[in-house]
Amino acid sequence: MQTDHRALSGRIYNESLKTAMTDRAMVPDRLLTPDSRLLDASPALGALYESYCWAAHSLKARAWLQAAFVFNFLLMSFDYFVSPSLLIATLLIRGCIMSTILLGLYLLWGRQRPRWLQGATLVAVSATMMIGSGALGALGGVLLFERYLTGALFTVATAILFFPIEFRWTAAAVVAAIILHAGMIVTGPVADPLVALSTSCFYSSVIITFASTRKAALRSQWKSFKSKIRELRDQEALASLNAELQLIANLDPLTGLQNRRSSQEDIERIWSDASFAKPAIAFLMLDIDNFKQLNDSLGHAAGDDCIKGVGNKISLALGDGDIVSRYGGEEFLVVLTGTTASDALAVAERIRRSVETFPLKTSEDESASQVTISIGLALWQGDQTPQTLIKRADAALYEAKRRGKNQTVIAPPPPGIGAHTGQGQGKKIA
Repeated sequence: MQTDHRALSGRIYNESLKTAMTDRAMVPDRLLTPDSRLLDASPALGALYESYCWAAHSLKARAWLQAAFVFNFLLMSFDYFVSPSLLIATLLIRGCIMSTILLGLYLLWGRQRPRWLQGATLVAVSATMMIGSGALGALGGVLLFERYLTGALFTVATAILFFPIEFRWTAAAVVAAIILHAGMIVTGPVADPLVALSTSCFYSSVIITFASTRKAALRSQWKSFKSKIRELRDQEALASLNAELQLIANLDPLTGLQNRRSSQEDIERIWSDASFAKPAIAFLMLDIDNFKQLNDSLGHAAGDDCIKGVGNKISLALGDGDIVSRYGGEEFLVVLTGTTASDALAVAERIRRSVETFPLKTSEDESASQVTISIGLALWQGDQTPQTLIKRADAALYEAKRRGKNQTVIAPPPPGIGAHTGQGQGKKIA
């Protein structure tokens, strides 16, 4: 049962904080300022705060009730020790009546109840302790009577500190304890009623001090709640900012593609995944043909437009799970996953032909300049590292440039490894 209560209170606690953190209509930022009061909260926020308080502090109330229940049974032996004639009375009052009430209140606090019912439990505790202890003390004689009443009053004082209830109910429990204490002092078996009443006033001032401490604790609970929400919102904003910065750090600012560092991290992740099929990987190195002449003749703005346009064409030709990055300057790296030699070649050619259709214009009056790219294709063969595949794809790219550009060249297999189906030694596709 205790475990169930912990799980329930933990869930409600987390849900309350999550709702308060995310629902800015219910919990606007103006209510999170240090000088805001609980009275300023809407009914919905008030109910949410009550759930939070119950979840955060109900364990304390149940722990006190559990301790009081056990201690009450231990006191039965003490009652018999100081006055054997109290055996029947203590079995009835402590063993039956008080223990049953404490157990019932313990079970009641296992779930969140209406505020008035939670508040009334402290009044019930106050009345139970004062009346039960006073009755046993009266049966035990003058000496026990005053001691038992004083002990009961201090027991109520400790309960005040543990019960997370509205202050009006705390005040009601204090008033009940003081009235019962004073009333029983006046009517009970005491040696000197005036002295006993003076002592009652002194102890009453102590319990009132405990009550004022509880009032300060309630204010502190509201401040703690607001502080937690501010902290969670700040953490969420920081996490969002960090994610945005991480995204920016991983992207090439001109094309919006992954940058070289980011793509290398993804490649390393793939290579470290033992379940990933390495033979189904192909690397493409792509470079815009005659880019320097284009950049010099048409200007850097046209050069930037060219790089962005080519990057967009490459992205549109790829599938999910493939990696594309601006490798440097006018050069791009593509990693195809889950592919075959023929499929990789088809993708490379689709990219190359798509780039040919890209209209690069510098003004309305000028005709579009044709843009072409050369591609080097390398497939995984043998026990190769990503760096080896990039070097092979890069060598095939330079071979494509040497053979006249605007074509795809498949890198030859490493020495000692036969060609895959669909691959030739330095095969040219144009």
